Amino acid sequence: MTDAAAQRTILIVDDIEQNRDILDRHLRRAGFATRTCEDGAETIRLLSSDFLPDLILLDWMMPGLSGLETLQAIRERYTPDALPVIMCTAVGEESSVVTAIKAGANDFVLKPINLPILMARLKSQILRKEAMATLQRENSNLEDTLVRRTRDLMDSRRPGVGEGG
Repeated sequence: MTDAAAQRTILIVDDIEQNRDILDRHLRRAGFATRTCEDGAETIRLLSSDFLPDLILLDWMMPGLSGLETLQAIRERYTPDALPVIMCTAVGEESSVVTAIKAGANDFVLKPINLPILMARLKSQILRKEAMATLQRENSNLEDTLVRRTRDLMDSRRPGVGEGG
């Protein structure tokens, strides 16, 4: 797991301190850097600063802003490719999963959290995020190359360009 964990920061958002502590210790042992927030408002304030984690673990049921409301605020600023969010909740209804995914969650885990399953899902989302970033960089490079080559081609077709005159 260390390859996916190296230099990756996970933001843990949960109103229950014990849940934050357990996840924090487990993720740090796996090689991740972590930050924690106890509610949605704190999360939104943190994301409004210069801090951008690689992934957010977001509790669904919190006082004040719910996890779903927090997710909706996150998605106003960041796409699922730019900032993956895994929703965590004790609510096991299929409708909750559908609601979370429709609101922009990348994945969903049930509480109590099975740590090996969480780690597999974290790794999958981080690798997906990195693959999408690589693809976007490659697309940008290809577009730049296309523009440059089109310009070169147009310049070569102009009268007087390239003639020894």
